[in-house]
Amino acid sequence: MGQILLGLLLVFFKTNINFLDIGIAYYLTNLIGYILVFFGVRALGRKYESIEKVQPLVVFMIFHSLSFLILNASGNSPLTLPLDTYLAIISYVGLGFVIAGMFMVFVITSRLLEGLENEQGETPHTRRLKRLCAGMMTTYVLAGMFYFLFSMVPEITQILMGVLMLLKIIFLVEFYHIFLKSEAGVIEER
Repeated sequence: MGQILLGLLLVFFKTNINFLDIGIAYYLTNLIGYILVFFGVRALGRKYESIEKVQPLVVFMIFHSLSFLILNASGNSPLTLPLDTYLAIISYVGLGFVIAGMFMVFVITSRLLEGLENEQGETPHTRRLKRLCAGMMTTYVLAGMFYFLFSMVPEITQILMGVLMLLKIIFLVEFYHIFLKSEAGVIEER
Protein backbone atom coordinates (compact mmCIF):
# COMPACT_ATOMS: atom_id res chain seq x y z
CA MET A 1 0.00 0.00 0.00
CA GLY A 2 2.90 2.35 0.65
CA GLN A 3 4.03 2.04 -2.97
CA ILE A 4 0.51 2.77 -4.17
CA LEU A 5 0.30 5.84 -1.95
CA LEU A 6 3.66 7.18 -3.13
CA GLY A 7 2.76 6.40 -6.74
CA LEU A 8 -0.56 8.22 -6.45
CA LEU A 9 1.23 11.14 -4.83
CA LEU A 10 3.56 11.41 -7.84
CA VAL A 11 0.69 11.07 -10.33
CA PHE A 12 -1.69 13.41 -8.50
CA PHE A 13 0.60 16.20 -7.43
CA LYS A 14 1.10 18.70 -10.22
CA THR A 15 1.79 22.33 -9.41
CA ASN A 16 0.40 23.64 -12.70
CA ILE A 17 -3.34 24.35 -12.61
CA ASN A 18 -3.73 24.45 -16.39
CA PHE A 19 -5.98 21.74 -17.79
CA LEU A 20 -3.43 20.49 -20.30
CA ASP A 21 -0.12 20.15 -18.52
CA ILE A 22 1.94 17.77 -20.59
CA GLY A 23 5.56 18.68 -20.13
CA ILE A 24 8.48 16.32 -19.63
CA ALA A 25 8.32 16.62 -15.82
CA TYR A 26 4.60 15.76 -15.92
CA TYR A 27 5.16 12.49 -17.74
CA LEU A 28 8.33 11.62 -15.84
CA THR A 29 6.52 11.85 -12.50
CA ASN A 30 3.59 9.92 -14.02
CA LEU A 31 5.91 7.18 -15.27
CA ILE A 32 7.62 6.79 -11.89
CA GLY A 33 4.26 7.01 -10.10
CA TYR A 34 2.60 4.35 -12.26
CA ILE A 35 5.58 2.03 -11.87
CA LEU A 36 5.23 2.36 -8.09
CA VAL A 37 1.47 1.79 -8.32
CA PHE A 38 2.13 -1.31 -10.45
CA PHE A 39 4.43 -2.85 -7.86
CA GLY A 40 2.03 -1.91 -5.07
CA VAL A 41 -0.93 -3.42 -6.92
CA ARG A 42 1.09 -6.54 -7.70
CA ALA A 43 1.97 -6.99 -4.02
CA LEU A 44 -1.59 -6.28 -2.94
CA GLY A 45 -2.90 -8.61 -5.64
CA ARG A 46 -1.13 -11.51 -3.94
CA LYS A 47 -3.28 -10.87 -0.88
CA TYR A 48 -6.50 -9.82 -2.63
CA GLU A 49 -7.32 -11.53 -5.91
CA SER A 50 -9.76 -8.90 -7.20
CA ILE A 51 -7.02 -6.22 -7.07
CA GLU A 52 -5.16 -7.99 -9.91
CA LYS A 53 -7.77 -6.67 -12.37
CA VAL A 54 -6.23 -3.22 -11.98
CA GLN A 55 -2.81 -4.32 -13.25
CA PRO A 56 -3.58 -4.11 -17.02
CA LEU A 57 -4.79 -0.53 -16.61
CA VAL A 58 -1.62 0.41 -14.74
CA VAL A 59 0.57 -1.29 -17.37
CA PHE A 60 -1.27 0.65 -20.08
CA MET A 61 -0.59 3.89 -18.21
CA ILE A 62 3.09 3.03 -17.82
CA PHE A 63 3.37 2.66 -21.60
CA HIS A 64 1.20 5.74 -22.14
CA SER A 65 3.42 7.84 -19.87
CA LEU A 66 6.61 6.46 -21.41
CA SER A 67 5.34 7.14 -24.94
CA PHE A 68 4.35 10.72 -24.18
CA LEU A 69 7.57 11.30 -22.24
CA ILE A 70 9.55 10.28 -25.32
CA LEU A 71 7.32 12.40 -27.59
CA ASN A 72 7.71 15.44 -25.34
CA ALA A 73 11.45 14.97 -24.94
CA SER A 74 11.86 14.76 -28.72
CA GLY A 75 9.72 17.88 -29.26
CA ASN A 76 6.91 15.97 -30.96
CA SER A 77 4.12 16.40 -28.46
CA PRO A 78 0.67 16.11 -30.06
CA LEU A 79 -0.23 19.52 -28.69
CA THR A 80 2.74 21.26 -30.31
CA LEU A 81 2.32 19.81 -33.80
CA PRO A 82 1.25 22.30 -36.46
CA LEU A 83 -2.36 21.92 -37.52
CA ASP A 84 -1.76 21.10 -41.19
CA THR A 85 -4.19 18.81 -42.93
CA TYR A 86 -2.81 15.39 -42.01
CA LEU A 87 -1.05 16.54 -38.84
CA ALA A 88 -4.30 17.96 -37.46
CA ILE A 89 -5.77 14.47 -37.27
CA ILE A 90 -2.66 13.17 -35.50
CA SER A 91 -2.76 16.12 -33.14
CA TYR A 92 -6.44 15.60 -32.26
CA VAL A 93 -5.95 11.86 -31.74
CA GLY A 94 -2.93 12.64 -29.56
CA LEU A 95 -4.99 15.16 -27.60
CA GLY A 96 -7.60 12.47 -27.03
CA PHE A 97 -4.94 10.11 -25.71
CA VAL A 98 -3.55 12.85 -23.45
CA ILE A 99 -6.96 13.55 -21.93
CA ALA A 100 -7.79 9.84 -21.61
CA GLY A 101 -4.47 9.29 -19.87
CA MET A 102 -5.14 12.12 -17.45
CA PHE A 103 -8.54 10.58 -16.63
CA MET A 104 -7.24 7.00 -16.25
CA VAL A 105 -5.72 7.70 -12.84
CA PHE A 106 -9.25 8.17 -11.50
CA VAL A 107 -10.43 4.95 -13.16
CA ILE A 108 -7.47 3.05 -11.70
CA THR A 109 -8.11 4.53 -8.26
CA SER A 110 -11.83 3.70 -8.33
CA ARG A 111 -11.13 0.13 -9.51
CA LEU A 112 -8.56 -0.27 -6.75
CA LEU A 113 -11.10 0.89 -4.19
CA GLU A 114 -13.75 -1.46 -5.63
CA GLY A 115 -11.30 -4.35 -5.39
CA LEU A 116 -10.48 -3.55 -1.78
CA GLU A 117 -14.17 -3.21 -1.04
CA ASN A 118 -14.91 -6.60 -2.64
CA GLU A 119 -12.27 -8.26 -0.49
CA GLN A 120 -12.75 -6.45 2.81
CA GLY A 121 -16.38 -5.37 2.58
CA GLU A 122 -17.74 -1.86 2.40
CA THR A 123 -16.61 0.43 5.20
CA PRO A 124 -17.25 4.11 5.88
CA HIS A 125 -13.64 4.70 4.84
CA THR A 126 -13.99 3.11 1.42
CA ARG A 127 -17.31 4.92 0.86
CA ARG A 128 -15.62 8.22 1.68
CA LEU A 129 -12.71 7.47 -0.66
CA LYS A 130 -15.13 6.43 -3.42
CA ARG A 131 -17.06 9.70 -3.02
CA LEU A 132 -13.80 11.67 -3.21
CA CYS A 133 -12.80 9.74 -6.32
CA ALA A 134 -16.19 10.41 -7.92
CA GLY A 135 -15.81 14.09 -7.01
CA MET A 136 -12.38 14.18 -8.65
CA MET A 137 -13.77 12.54 -11.81
CA THR A 138 -16.67 15.00 -11.97
CA THR A 139 -14.42 18.01 -11.37
CA TYR A 140 -12.00 16.83 -14.06
CA VAL A 141 -14.81 16.35 -16.60
CA LEU A 142 -16.24 19.79 -15.79
CA ALA A 143 -12.79 21.37 -16.11
CA GLY A 144 -12.38 19.72 -19.51
CA MET A 145 -15.77 20.93 -20.68
CA PHE A 146 -15.04 24.49 -19.58
CA TYR A 147 -11.55 24.35 -21.11
CA PHE A 148 -12.85 23.39 -24.55
CA LEU A 149 -16.32 24.97 -24.60
CA PHE A 150 -15.68 28.21 -22.73
CA SER A 151 -12.08 28.98 -23.57
CA MET A 152 -12.86 32.71 -23.39
CA VAL A 153 -13.04 32.38 -19.61
CA PRO A 154 -9.93 30.36 -18.63
CA GLU A 155 -10.31 31.36 -14.99
CA ILE A 156 -13.19 28.91 -14.55
CA THR A 157 -11.00 26.03 -15.68
CA GLN A 158 -8.19 27.16 -13.42
CA ILE A 159 -10.56 27.37 -10.45
CA LEU A 160 -11.85 23.86 -11.21
CA MET A 161 -8.29 22.55 -11.51
CA GLY A 162 -7.54 24.17 -8.14
CA VAL A 163 -10.58 22.41 -6.67
CA LEU A 164 -9.34 19.17 -8.25
CA MET A 165 -5.93 19.66 -6.63
CA LEU A 166 -7.64 20.20 -3.27
CA LEU A 167 -9.72 17.03 -3.74
CA LYS A 168 -6.55 15.10 -4.62
CA ILE A 169 -4.86 16.31 -1.44
CA ILE A 170 -7.88 15.36 0.66
CA PHE A 171 -7.98 11.95 -1.04
CA LEU A 172 -4.29 11.30 -0.40
CA VAL A 173 -4.55 12.38 3.24
CA GLU A 174 -7.60 10.17 3.73
CA PHE A 175 -5.93 7.26 1.92
CA TYR A 176 -2.83 7.71 4.07
CA HIS A 177 -4.92 7.92 7.24
CA ILE A 178 -6.77 4.71 6.37
CA PHE A 179 -3.51 3.04 5.34
CA LEU A 180 -1.90 3.80 8.69
CA LYS A 181 -4.89 2.51 10.61
CA SER A 182 -5.15 -0.67 8.54
CA GLU A 183 -1.42 -1.33 8.99
CA ALA A 184 -1.86 -1.01 12.74
CA GLY A 185 -5.01 -3.12 12.56
CA VAL A 186 -7.10 -0.43 14.18
CA ILE A 187 -9.78 0.54 11.66
CA GLU A 188 -12.69 1.97 13.54
CA GLU A 189 -15.86 3.82 12.65
CA ARG A 190 -15.69 7.61 12.63
